[in-house]
Amino acid sequence: MTVRKRKDTGSWVSDFYYNGKRIVRTLKFARTKKEAEQAEAILKNKVFKQAYGLERRPSKTFEDFLVETFLPYSEANKKSFKCDVYVCRVLAAEFGKKKLDQIMSDEVEGFKQRFLNTPTKHGKPRSKTTVNYHLAVLSRIFSLAAESGLLETNPCKNVRKFRLNNRRTRVLSDLEEARLVKALKDNQLVRNIVIVALHTGMRKGEILDLKWFDVDLKRRVITVRKSKSFQPRAVPMNHTVATLLEEIRRESEYVFPSPKSGGKLKDFKRSFASARRKAGLRDFRFHDLRHTAATRMADKGADAFTLATILGHSDIRVTARYTHATDASIRNAVANLDSHFGNESATANQVLDWPSS
Repeated sequence: MTVRKRKDTGSWVSDFYYNGKRIVRTLKFARTKKEAEQAEAILKNKVFKQAYGLERRPSKTFEDFLVETFLPYSEANKKSFKCDVYVCRVLAAEFGKKKLDQIMSDEVEGFKQRFLNTPTKHGKPRSKTTVNYHLAVLSRIFSLAAESGLLETNPCKNVRKFRLNNRRTRVLSDLEEARLVKALKDNQLVRNIVIVALHTGMRKGEILDLKWFDVDLKRRVITVRKSKSFQPRAVPMNHTVATLLEEIRRESEYVFPSPKSGGKLKDFKRSFASARRKAGLRDFRFHDLRHTAATRMADKGADAFTLATILGHSDIRVTARYTHATDASIRNAVANLDSHFGNESATANQVLDWPSS
């Protein structure tokens, strides 16, 4: 038998080759190794029958699979469900009436190129980031179809996404922070949200989801229950955040409620954009407050693992970008060049003063 247990999820997986093709399936309902081996035996028998035409794979259109399987799955498991709905409209227009098992890699590649060259509804060029996101959703759809036994392989596996160079870390200077806070003096709600973001590194959605039940002023801890990774985490409060939250009147279950409804605040794009213009901040987004908090903590000596815990990063490589430029060994390595160039200058002077023959 070729079953194994995944370390990250604890799920049993069947992994074997048949006629030169690798077949990997998650055995969702297997709880023990014995059950996993039994499930794999059934799976191998099914693969054998399909290979020799003894059992035909059920056929379903791409659109039907979206409606019946993928969108219900997305709504139950993904925070990006609303985005997936918009993406699926585009994908359905491209692949909707085709059978799942008739969609090949070259068709996906063709869609990738055509979609990139199609302007947005506002007539602007479409970004490669947008195209890559559509490909990611499309790949998940095919993977889900394969897990359901409707496909043998995912046609997106042979389609490369566009290479991007869009990683940016815009950090707010002390002077810029002062100007931004001053620009928000007449909007206490958004001003408080900005301060919490700067002193915790929390994402905007996490701050807007925050309820008083999640705030422990005695222990000075904020519990983030709805994170990007779906894993709750504890974020410590410093004196600034603790004092700010102590002074806020509790008029709703939400810490930062909507002034109109008293319920959850959906967004504050216009208010933040207006303050940003008044403060004269260029190329600055709300998410850059998170970058600023992370960079400042790294500057004060926080290591990548500590930052990952505070920020809720599941991959330490994402956090490492904040510590690279502040690593003491890196700074010392660059500082040592001072003495090197000092000697070079002296050598150069000696050469210039060398008597000619």
